[in-house]
Amino acid sequence: MTTTIDGEVLNDLLHINKDRIAGYERAIAELKEGTEDADLIRLFQNYIDNSNIFVAELADALKKMEAPVTERTTGMGKIYVAWMEIKAFFTGNDRQTILNSCEAVEDAVKKAYESALNQPGLFPDNFSLIKDQNSKLLTAHHQIKRLRDA
Repeated sequence: MTTTIDGEVLNDLLHINKDRIAGYERAIAELKEGTEDADLIRLFQNYIDNSNIFVAELADALKKMEAPVTERTTGMGKIYVAWMEIKAFFTGNDRQTILNSCEAVEDAVKKAYESALNQPGLFPDNFSLIKDQNSKLLTAHHQIKRLRDA
């Protein structure tokens, strides 16, 4: 029974990270390269790289448990990308708008990881992996919030 719970939790986090990657790719596309936003482009690319590592770690944990890695996508990613496109259309693609949108993504990721950590009965190795990823994601969340509020 625990394997099923662990598999569901790890797959959800895997897909949330894929959605996070798509969100930051969209944010990078909205920014103007070679401008004062070059710092955000580098930062967002770093977040994409981190989420790619998280996806690989989560997939490895699933394979280690002999649990399937699902190919479904979460609604959050599609909704977020569509929402960001609409918001950019109406309010522009300025730095503040993009940071506001990115913080919304980080808030959603934060809640998902908190929920995963509160899931009873996770295998210790999986709990440790989730806790480690959450720590890194919290750093990103605080960094985005600090940039947004600057």
